[in-house]
Amino acid sequence: MTTPAATEMIRPGQDQRLPETPAHSEAERKSRSRAGRRVLVIGVLAVVIIGGAFLAGTLPRLRQQHEVNAAAAKASAAPPRVTVVTVRPAASNAARVLPGYSLPLLDAAIYARTTGYLKRRLVDIGDRVEEGKLLAEISAPDVDAQLAQAQADLAQAKANLPLAEANAELAKTTLKRYIDAGPGTGVTLLQIDQQRATIKTTTAQVEATKASIQVYEAAVQRYTVLQGFQKIVAPFPGVITARNVDPGDLITADSPSTSKQLFHLMRTDTLRVFVNVPQIFSTGIKVGQDAVVYLQLQPQTQYPGKVTRTANALDPSSRTLLTEVDVPNPKDALRPGMYLQVKFVFDRQILTIQIPSAALVVTSSGGQQVAVLDEQHRVHYRTVQLGRDFGAEIEVIGGLKVGETVVVHPGDALLEGTVVEPVDLTATKPGS
Repeated sequence: MTTPAATEMIRPGQDQRLPETPAHSEAERKSRSRAGRRVLVIGVLAVVIIGGAFLAGTLPRLRQQHEVNAAAAKASAAPPRVTVVTVRPAASNAARVLPGYSLPLLDAAIYARTTGYLKRRLVDIGDRVEEGKLLAEISAPDVDAQLAQAQADLAQAKANLPLAEANAELAKTTLKRYIDAGPGTGVTLLQIDQQRATIKTTTAQVEATKASIQVYEAAVQRYTVLQGFQKIVAPFPGVITARNVDPGDLITADSPSTSKQLFHLMRTDTLRVFVNVPQIFSTGIKVGQDAVVYLQLQPQTQYPGKVTRTANALDPSSRTLLTEVDVPNPKDALRPGMYLQVKFVFDRQILTIQIPSAALVVTSSGGQQVAVLDEQHRVHYRTVQLGRDFGAEIEVIGGLKVGETVVVHPGDALLEGTVVEPVDLTATKPGS
């Protein structure tokens, strides 16, 4: 319980704070001083961080800009870089790839030679057959009947021959007896003359019988051959690529309008690849030379072949030489009808100079020039004489020497006497 002396009554509206003491005021001033110092330190740190970030982003950019400017100044002062090649003699042989198309070694459309109904067939498309294999049989009863009749006629003619020969022999014997007896012995001259005529008649009958035998033998042979045509056999080994008949079909022979192709047979163990060789390469094609065949999309898989024949004359319309290359195909890796790439290797009798076609410059007068570098890497344009054009490369027969350096893609901006920095084309190719 407080006493009136210790406490005083607090009146309404009167400040309730305790009166400050000297110790309390000093502590508050120190606290405010520390807060101010912290704010100052934070502000200084923020300024330092912002300034450091500015310098870190600006100085490298300025340094890089300075380096770029220096490199640009150096590049503008340096001579232009150009791609060059050194003139070398062409290789002793050259490979040329030309398009071709393949055909089977043998190709036959098989038709019937006798009329009848297809009795049975033994093969279908895709079947491999050997030479002489039975493919189908035709039922032709009329041919069989005609053969039987011809055989009977032949047998009859052969049986009549001895009778005719006997009659001829009898006529000869009778005439001899008449002559030996002589006239006045019961034999008249008329009988002798009649007997002589009989000899001629019987002799003619013998000859006619022999001729009939030959006729009937030919008929038998003909119908025998026709009967043999009732069996359809393979003329050579190969694969059946078409089958157009079924058992029961009517087969009509020797009628272009109604005859139906029975089978189509191809021999594919060796393919014939035909190439139209342009005139420029035609003189280099020789029978017996090697060639390589491959598919355009599979150049890594190559098949060896050999030139077996040529047309030996150029086609007047295309100025090309038709050339046949035989390619062994035992595993059916290639198919007839394919478009193929054929690579020939030509031996050069005279070594020439070849340069990239891109090194040529066409002058306003229509001449051909190349940009040649001297020892100081100065450009000098020189007129050249060209030979054969091989596409990416072209033959030079005059105006250049082996060992000289020519510019590839010189362009219109490369003037006479310009000093350049050469870059060897062969050094920039992979694997060189």
